[in-house]
Amino acid sequence: MVARQTQAKPLKGRGKLGKEIEIMGKKTKRKTGGKETGGNKTNAAPSMRETEETFENLKFEDPFEDEFEDNDMEIVDAKEGDDVDADGDVEGGDDAMGAKSTSTSTSTSAAPDAAAAAKQAWMPGKKLEENEVLEYDQSAYTMYHALKPEWPCLSFDIVRDDRGENRTRFPHTVLAVAGTQADTDAKNKLTLMKLSDLSQTYKKSKGEDSDSEEDDEAIDEDEDEGGRDDDPVLEHVNIPHFGGVNRVRTMPQQANIVASHSSTGHVHIWDIKTHMDSLERPGVALNNRAVQSYGGHKEEGYAMDWSPKSAGHFATGDCSGGIHLWQPKEGGRWDVVEGWNAGVSVEDIQWSPTEPTVFATGDCGKNVSIYDTRKKGKPMLQHQAHNTDVNVISWNGNVSNLLASGSDDGVFSVWDLRAWGKAPLARFTTHNTPITSLEWHPTDESMIVVSDEEAVFVYDLSVEEEVTQGGAAGGNGNGDIPPQLLFMHCGSQSNKEAHWHPQIPSLVMTTALTGFNVFIPSNL
Repeated sequence: MVARQTQAKPLKGRGKLGKEIEIMGKKTKRKTGGKETGGNKTNAAPSMRETEETFENLKFEDPFEDEFEDNDMEIVDAKEGDDVDADGDVEGGDDAMGAKSTSTSTSTSAAPDAAAAAKQAWMPGKKLEENEVLEYDQSAYTMYHALKPEWPCLSFDIVRDDRGENRTRFPHTVLAVAGTQADTDAKNKLTLMKLSDLSQTYKKSKGEDSDSEEDDEAIDEDEDEGGRDDDPVLEHVNIPHFGGVNRVRTMPQQANIVASHSSTGHVHIWDIKTHMDSLERPGVALNNRAVQSYGGHKEEGYAMDWSPKSAGHFATGDCSGGIHLWQPKEGGRWDVVEGWNAGVSVEDIQWSPTEPTVFATGDCGKNVSIYDTRKKGKPMLQHQAHNTDVNVISWNGNVSNLLASGSDDGVFSVWDLRAWGKAPLARFTTHNTPITSLEWHPTDESMIVVSDEEAVFVYDLSVEEEVTQGGAAGGNGNGDIPPQLLFMHCGSQSNKEAHWHPQIPSLVMTTALTGFNVFIPSNL
């Protein structure tokens, strides 16, 4: 792996994720800077970890790194009559054995069912037995890369670039902006990251489950390019940000305009054009001043969203229930007014993909509400969607009558706005921890990525299931796997956000306490 900061000497580093540090905290009850709120602890300082990490010394996870322990290997002496090849391997003889992993170790004469029992798929909520560990299966991913920054990031967003749409050829390049949750307000920053040379990490052998000769030809073509052998490259540039970054979002119509919700209660608008340019042309002077900072919220907040229909229109919510509307004006600034108060913490905001004056909110009153900017004071529609706090919502950009919501009790539901107030189209109760994010696929109307504290999941809601009497489809909360579940990504601790890349099909990027993951599932 190679990591470098712009205008600085390239750095190289390899290794696994570092020592566990304090969890980022539950939504609406998270820490602010170095203080404790709602019973949550602050993040451990870098000095408390095994090795001190900075953005100039990032650690990457190498999924192919070899790790052996003393009891993982069995040394076998060659006996008379055994053949020893050029590499020193013993061939023949009744006692000849190879090195095997302790988690899946079986003798060569073991029955097939014993080997199958040694390696099983793990589901969140299932406790690992003593000496059991999770094992990374590289065949589950067409591409998988991971990195860990100095401080955990509660929120990030994909930054659209000019490299084209519907990109499928490796290696990939991803541009993202993230905000830190440091132990003190002054140490926080926004970081613009450029991850390049993201190569394919697993390829099926020629003819293996290939749908056509064209698939085999594509494999041959990729092998000829040789891009798989290159290490990924990380370039980044930082913007000082006073206060922890509770949420960060980019404007869909203008990717260089970024908004951040600070733990100090302020909302900032940034123009990162010079920072984007510096990643392509080192030496560009950086403008680290916010375009506008707003301190009108009574408390800190997490809810914010840009309108996909009206460029520059923006809404923010806070933990006191205030919902503020931002309207652009001449000179590149915004007029901000408080139009509504929900009375409880507003956790998430989503604008309608088709109506420029309509947006939805999820709040700690268990409600999902629909607002119209032309009518201040109260929502147009409101429905108690869950039995606990509604943490996140997502409005389907391809089918505008579908809205998804996720709650603190691990339930996520899909609603048909044409039948608002009735039972959801689907309710999934398989998750055991709070839903922390969900997002509809940018082009596939039935696919959604969902994260909870334990894992990240991809569902395809077009898969039909027989609905039992008395409830919607989606599992019974007893560990049943719903047929709509296509993929599950594990290995990160305390997942916080997951986003689809709008220009690279099926690419998902996630943030968690243990860092960032960028991957493409092999079955998508």
